[in-house]
Amino acid sequence: MRKNPFEVLGLSPRIVKELDEESLFRLVKACYRTLQQVYHPDLSSGSGEKALEINLAFEALNLRKNPESFRHWRRAYLRRLSRKTLQRRLEELHLQLGRNERERENLAETFWQSLLSRARQGHLLSPPPQRLRLKIYDIGLQYRLPYPVFGRRAPFKEFLFDEKGRLWIRLPGASDLRAGQSLRLLGGVPREKIEPWLLLEKTPSEGGLLPENFLQAETFKRACLPYLRHEIRPNLYLFSLRPEESSRLYLEGLLLEITPLPPDFKIVTKDLSPLQFCQESEDSSPEKDLPWVY
Repeated sequence: MRKNPFEVLGLSPRIVKELDEESLFRLVKACYRTLQQVYHPDLSSGSGEKALEINLAFEALNLRKNPESFRHWRRAYLRRLSRKTLQRRLEELHLQLGRNERERENLAETFWQSLLSRARQGHLLSPPPQRLRLKIYDIGLQYRLPYPVFGRRAPFKEFLFDEKGRLWIRLPGASDLRAGQSLRLLGGVPREKIEPWLLLEKTPSEGGLLPENFLQAETFKRACLPYLRHEIRPNLYLFSLRPEESSRLYLEGLLLEITPLPPDFKIVTKDLSPLQFCQESEDSSPEKDLPWVY
């Protein structure tokens, strides 16, 4: 039988599900008699083929003579109801997913514009860092090196915050400091949430594609913004931006270590010479050469 007997007799899956066996069988008999009064071959409107189909359906659903067949076709009909319900639910979820995605994009854009506005005023870290040294592994630089580098030669850089919260940067391999006035730290993304290689912009070279140390703002909003934390702690990928160049976000690296600056250390300058991080002593002054502490 191609059709389910309940379908032949015009019963919906929902009715078949809600009624108990006895009530359902009484309804089956009533439907059978009604349909035979319409399709019986002796009637002018009758159809021998349709009447035969109705008879076979009733025999399959005769609870008195063949209860196993009745229950088999009922289970099969209810499974079809489950499939239809599932399909309808999937369609509803698909529509809901589309609405949620549009809402997420709108929220992300609003959040992003708020970050840009706040970044023009300073770093977005909470609490504001003061007298801290951050040891950072420069992921972007490591990707561009022709071979892995470990130990003291590894691409480590340092961010130092003075007592006023100003940022000073020592780049990998350098001994002097430079001011990070144009740089705004947004915060960090947990290490396990992203894979930097997939996100960074890349430039072609003879050996293949070389990643840069930045990614496009749209990529950041999609992959990083949901996980962004305005804090500094180890195992975060630190991101920054330049307010005048908001289409790019810079991956500063992986934050490895945070240590407070000793109270007797300060950052001083000597005229136009490179900035120096030195230990303050009684005879130290901007007029004298001061020892490096790196």
